[in-house]
Amino acid sequence: MIFHTGTTKPTLVLLCCIGTWLATCSLSFGAPISKEDLRTTIDLLKQESKDLYNNYSIKQASGMSADESIQLPCFSLDREALTNISVIIAHLEKVKVLSENTVDTSWVIRWLTNISCFNPLNLNISVPGNTDESYDCKVFVLTVLKQFSKCMAELQAKDNTTC
Repeated sequence: MIFHTGTTKPTLVLLCCIGTWLATCSLSFGAPISKEDLRTTIDLLKQESKDLYNNYSIKQASGMSADESIQLPCFSLDREALTNISVIIAHLEKVKVLSENTVDTSWVIRWLTNISCFNPLNLNISVPGNTDESYDCKVFVLTVLKQFSKCMAELQAKDNTTC
């Protein structure tokens, strides 16, 4: 048996540990997804965002107008992707809470998390107006769903699948 002395042994141990760690964690830290998977996910996001907005605007917010002062960043696959996806996810989580789970954004959040290059940031979104008022909550939910649906409808899948 050969014994290594000096810095060789710690270096080999470090390389083995980091290699194993990277192999097991790479999916959650931005491993590129295939073009086909990205396009499929974007198509799913487009359809689901449209369905969520249409269903909510017809069934729960009929006759209401969106609040144009609330701004949601558009989805992107460029350098701002992590920030934009994190903000969108935070808004969609708030939508789920404010709608008392009548608007289920779980799949959309999961799909956004899957295509994010890194784990999304945990952000806290404040709701304008009085959250005790049903009207203010409905306007917020309607606005977020409308803006997200509009952004997804305008999105073109880019050929770049790396982060």
